[in-house]
Amino acid sequence: MRHACILSRFIDIRAQIFLALALIVTLNHLAVFSVVLAAQGIAEGETVSISAVHIEGLVHTEQGTILRLLPRPLPAEFTGTEIEEFERRVRNLSLFDRVQVTRDGPTLSVDAQEKITLAPILNFTSGSSVKDLNATVGLVEYNLFGTGTQLGGQFNYSQRGPNVDLWLSQHAFEPDRWAKEIKGSYNVNGIRFADSTSTWTRNRIGTELELKGPYDYRSPLRYEVVLKVYRELVEDLKADRRPPDGYYVGLIPELTWDQYHWHDLVPSGYRIALELRPGFLFGANQQRHEAKVRYLHGIPLGSTTVLMLNSVAEAVNNSGNPNHSVLIGSITGVRGLSDNLYRNRAQAYTNLELRHAISVAPRWAVQGVLFSDFGTFQSFTEVGKLHHWQGAVNVGAGLRIIPTFLSNTLLRVDVAHLFSPTHNTLLQIGITQYF
Repeated sequence: MRHACILSRFIDIRAQIFLALALIVTLNHLAVFSVVLAAQGIAEGETVSISAVHIEGLVHTEQGTILRLLPRPLPAEFTGTEIEEFERRVRNLSLFDRVQVTRDGPTLSVDAQEKITLAPILNFTSGSSVKDLNATVGLVEYNLFGTGTQLGGQFNYSQRGPNVDLWLSQHAFEPDRWAKEIKGSYNVNGIRFADSTSTWTRNRIGTELELKGPYDYRSPLRYEVVLKVYRELVEDLKADRRPPDGYYVGLIPELTWDQYHWHDLVPSGYRIALELRPGFLFGANQQRHEAKVRYLHGIPLGSTTVLMLNSVAEAVNNSGNPNHSVLIGSITGVRGLSDNLYRNRAQAYTNLELRHAISVAPRWAVQGVLFSDFGTFQSFTEVGKLHHWQGAVNVGAGLRIIPTFLSNTLLRVDVAHLFSPTHNTLLQIGITQYF
C-alpha cells in the first residue's frame, strides 16, 4: 500500500508538470510557426507557385527520394504549411543531421547534410544473473540504394534464449505510395514467473508483412495494417500444466496521429499510435487479441535541452495462456525490472527523460540525461490466473556520446535504481536512445 501511494503521488506530480510544460510549448510552437511562414514570405492561408527544387548535400540519397515527399508533382501551388511539412518529412527520414528548406521565388532550396547510414546494432543490459542479461548485435543499412529503405538483421540473447530478426522496410512519408515492410523472426524464450518454479521454453518462428498507407498532406493521420503469422511450440516443460502448441494468424490495424519532429538532440512535437491486434491460435482453438496505445512527446526547453515523454498502455485478451502476454522490464518499460518474470495481461508505463546536450566538436555532442520510469502491471500465474496489480518506479542518470553524422547511432550508458516492486541497480549500454 505504501508503494502504491508513493507511486500515485509520483504520477500526479509529473502529470501536473507535463501539462504545464505542454501548454508553454504549444504556445511557443504557434509563435515559431508564424515566424517560419514570415521567413518564407508567405502569409497564413496564402499559396505560392513552385516550379523547381534545388537540393544540396546529398551523397548517396537519390534526389527522387526527396522530391517524392512533396505533396504534389511540380510545378504546383503550395501553402506555407505544406512547405513546413515537406521539411519535417525530409528531416524525419533520419538520414540527415541538418535540413533547411527555404524559398527563393518559384524555387525551393533544400540544404541537407547526409549521415553515414550503415550502422551496427549493439545493446547490453545487466540482469539479476548471467542467464538473465540481454545482449544484441546486428547491422542495419538505413538508406538502401539511396531510397530511405532499411535492410537489417540482428541476433539477440534475451529471456534466456537466442532470437534472430531480419527485415526490409520502406519509409512511410510519401503522400501517394503504399510503403511495405517484411520481417522474419526466430525466437527461443525461457518462460519463468516471479512466484513459481514452473518453467518452459517457448519456440516461435514466423513472419510479418506490413502495408503503410499513403501519408496525405491534408491530415497527420497515418494508417497501416500488418499480417502476422507464427508457429508456437512448447518445449522443456517443468510445470504441472502444458500450454498448447499452435499456429497464430493475426491481422493488425494501426492508426497514428503524427506531429513529431525528429532531431538528433532536441526532438519536438508528439505522436500518438493505436494498435488493435485481433488474432487466433489455430490448433489450440484460442483467441489472441491485443491492444496498444503509445504517446511520444518531445518538449524543447532550450536549443539543446528537451524533456522527453514516452507512455505506453497495452493489454491482451486470451484464454489465460501466459505464452500470449505483454512484458514490462528493462528492455522496454522500467529500467531495472526483470524482463522475463512478469508476463502480464495488462500494463502501462511512462518514461521521462530530461536531456541536455553540449557540442564538443563539429557533428559531435555529449548529452547528459536524468530519467525516471514508472508503471503498473497485472501479471499471469503459470496456469493463467491473475495476480493483483503491482507498481514499479525507478530513478537514474545516463550519458550519451552522439556523433550526429551517423544514422540512429550513439553510445548510451544508463544507470538506474529500481525502488519497487523490489530494489535493484541496473547498468544498460546501447547505441540508440532508450526510446
